[in-house]
Amino acid sequence: MPLPPGQKYSDSFIVYSALGIPEVDIRGYRLKLTGLRTLEFTYDELEAMEWIRVEADFHCVEGWSVGPVVFEGPSLPSLLRRAGLGSARYVIFVGLDGYTSVVPLEDALDERAVLAMRMNGEPLTLEHGFPARPVIPHLYGWKSAKWLREVRLVENYVDGYWEARGYHERGNVWREERLKASSRKGRAGGP
Repeated sequence: MPLPPGQKYSDSFIVYSALGIPEVDIRGYRLKLTGLRTLEFTYDELEAMEWIRVEADFHCVEGWSVGPVVFEGPSLPSLLRRAGLGSARYVIFVGLDGYTSVVPLEDALDERAVLAMRMNGEPLTLEHGFPARPVIPHLYGWKSAKWLREVRLVENYVDGYWEARGYHERGNVWREERLKASSRKGRAGGP
């Protein structure tokens, strides 16, 4: 598969943690999903679910890509449907560190969207988001909130961490949706 515009392959990931790497107590870990219903899952319950395997490149808004990477975990669309979609139009991902990202529901329902718990056959490492992170291959990596603790289905758009700092509402790598239209003048750096 060709690289999206503005991307170059890197030999390895550059690891970011905008708010620091949190401590993870896997025994007390719960993933909360809020839609029409509120559901909670332990790490063991997530591991016991039917999983999907997605092989895709991982793209950073700063222009580097790593791939192919194999992500495995529960299907994100399947989890969202369990909570009940109702009139939701967006999904907000919240990390244990307080980091948030927002994606349109249609992107989160993509058949390749996965709640990644393994990467390249191994459990996620802490630096890569253990215990789980959403991966939506056609969106930039800042949408893939590490250390996921909560998923909220909401009707109205609310900026996440990087969106509040001028990054694009959707973040489609194939469309180079890096910055909001109002932020494109003279902006450098990023997640």
